[in-house]
Amino acid sequence: MVEFVGDPGLALHLLAWILAGSALGTLSGLVPGLHANNFALLLAGIAPAVPGPPLFVGAGMLAAGVVHTFLNAVPAMALGVPDAEMAVTALPGHRMVLAGRGYEAIRLSALGSLLAVLVAIPLAVPITWGVTAAYPTIRSNLSLLLAAVVVALIASERTWRGRAGGALSFTLAALLGAATLDLSPDAPLEAGGTLAPLFAGLFGAPVLIDAIRGSGIPPQESATIAMPRWLVGATAVAGAVAGAVVGYLPGISAAIAAVAVLVFVPGDAGDRGYIVATSGVDTANTIFAPTGKRRI
Repeated sequence: MVEFVGDPGLALHLLAWILAGSALGTLSGLVPGLHANNFALLLAGIAPAVPGPPLFVGAGMLAAGVVHTFLNAVPAMALGVPDAEMAVTALPGHRMVLAGRGYEAIRLSALGSLLAVLVAIPLAVPITWGVTAAYPTIRSNLSLLLAAVVVALIASERTWRGRAGGALSFTLAALLGAATLDLSPDAPLEAGGTLAPLFAGLFGAPVLIDAIRGSGIPPQESATIAMPRWLVGATAVAGAVAGAVVGYLPGISAAIAAVAVLVFVPGDAGDRGYIVATSGVDTANTIFAPTGKRRI
């Protein structure tokens, strides 16, 4: 017979932190330009002065990050100002918005995130064990793995023109990183270094420039999902697994994992599948990444 002993006061304290983190994640997800990491830095700064175990602060950070991934599709698709994780989803999402299917796109993103959470819970322990065991080999051959990912992404383009464009984009990105990542620009705050202006230029400016030529959001139709249920489920589950693995591997983003997912998902998922996959990868990556970076 197993006996469980609980402390109601401790449970309520933990619940309060989780609810507070969820509120912060809601704010960061709905406000363009804010990210859950902004609040994570704030929580980490006040953690020593807060009564209670530091684990509760970590629970609040995790709750903020997970809730953020549920809601960051709204500004990405409705306002046209995505954050780093959702920037690559803006094009498929905007195509659906222009076709009057914006409500459906947001529902698909929420479904992808929800199913990713449900899949991540039972897979947490086995995936953590498996990746932890394989990581020494992966780490010693990480450069080869990342090179293979780049080649696979370029090869996944359907035309030679697309492959040439992919190779050119990768080359320019590599040159930009080599030229700027070691710089230390003077700034009022010693945080972010050169990444903040880089992300603003790479993820924010192109969308805003493109939006200048737009004529506004057309009337939106029903939110009914025009995608088979089995395909939504298969894409979300594959995205969750990919996001779990990506949480342990540096240099591979949620967007890259989503592209790989669609290669293995049967059927023509199209823009809808890409939104589901990216949301699933993003949410699962948020859940697994703190554990992966701590254990490895």
